[in-house]
Parts: sequence; C-alpha cells; structure tokens
Amino acid sequence: MTEALGIHRLRTFDSAAEAEAAVLAAIAEALSAAISERGQALWIGAGGGTPKPVYQQLATLDLPWDKVTLSQVDERFVPVDDAASNTKMMAEAAAAVIVKGMRFDTLIRDLSDAGLCAQQAETLLCGFNDGNAPEFDLTLLGMGPDKHYASIFPGHAINATVYDTEALVLPVAPASGGAEPKLPRITLTVKALNRSRRIVLYITGQEKRDALMAAIANPNPDTAPIGAFLAQCPVPVDIVWCP
Repeated sequence: MTEALGIHRLRTFDSAAEAEAAVLAAIAEALSAAISERGQALWIGAGGGTPKPVYQQLATLDLPWDKVTLSQVDERFVPVDDAASNTKMMAEAAAAVIVKGMRFDTLIRDLSDAGLCAQQAETLLCGFNDGNAPEFDLTLLGMGPDKHYASIFPGHAINATVYDTEALVLPVAPASGGAEPKLPRITLTVKALNRSRRIVLYITGQEKRDALMAAIANPNPDTAPIGAFLAQCPVPVDIVWCP
C-alpha cells in the first residue's frame, strides 16, 4: 500500500523481508543509474539494527561494486572497532560486497577532537566531487522512536543550527541528564542530506510509524526532528515501513 505524504510517499509492507526487498530494489536502481550516467556511485547509509539486514543482502544485487562507494549518515565518536561503532557493524554486514570492490569510508578520521573529525569527514566527502559539496546518489536514513534521524535528536542544541549551517558535517555533543545522545557523535547536516538524488527512510514497528506520523503532523525541529527534515526536504522521500 502506498500513501502520499505531500511530496513524499509511505509504502507499507507486510513483512520485513518484503520491506528489505523494496529498499534493496531502490538501492540497485539508484546505484545502477549513477554508474550508467557518471561511471561511479556514491551513497550513504544509517547505522542501527534496522538497516543491518539490508547491508547483509547487498551481495544479492548484480552491480559492479568496484564502482561504488558507501559512507555514513552519522557515526558515534568512538574507535571504529568499538562495540558502539556503526562503522564496525556496516563493514561486517557489507563484507560480501566490500571484498567485491565496494569502497567503504567511515566518517571517523581522527579521534583527538570531534570538531576536527567533522572537518576531516567533510573534506573526505567533498573529495568525491573535486573538492565541492558532494551529491549522494542514494541516502538510506533511519529514525528512532524519539523522532531523531542521523544524529539530530529532539531537545538537542544542534537543532538551532543544523537547518541553516553551511557546514556539511558537524560534531554533536552528548546530551545532559542521561538523554540521547549519550556519546559524542559526528553527523551530516541538513544541507548535506538535501544534496541526495534519492532518499529512502526505512523504519519498522508500529511505535516508529506512530512517531513518524506525529512528527509530520507537528514538524517542530526541537521535538520532532524527522518531521522538520521532511517538511523542508526538496527531495521526495521514499518511506518504507513494515510492522
């Protein structure tokens, strides 16, 4: 079932297997088109448990993986071999296509300072476009039940700047009082995410669907970051959901 949400659409599937197949089909279409048109493809993905099975199934796609680069929407500011690192999860989950030649670049470049790391990550991404702001052929986003996306959390000070900053990557300080994020992070900004040719938002479970619909109804950036993002996003977002 498909439901229009302004310029965006919500596609509902009965099972995780069907939803994952839809996400994989979107990835294949976007990367194939990029390779046909420009000779290479650049895409970015979310961490967390929801997209992990998608990364694990990438090898089922018939693509010239040596022409594909994957990077990240955001990352915790921890060593890449840390249990909390999405770099570790993504590299392990996508191992079958990495050995086929896909390049995987983490946002974590230098652990001495989060601000410096963000600057280095921005330089890395701009390197894919001759030093200019990159364009992503596909962005795979996730969302938490608290309505956060990337590392843009409700109630966090970053919401005051992330929609207007010219930066492509920012450091995110831990929240106070035990709120998320508990660890420092690095995140792509709204300006960076808006430079996607295609965006897929993949969520599962009734709690996240309810949170998404509430966020769309009241897109306050401080309380519903994903709603604020969708409200301003110039790219039609393909929202894929299953119970």
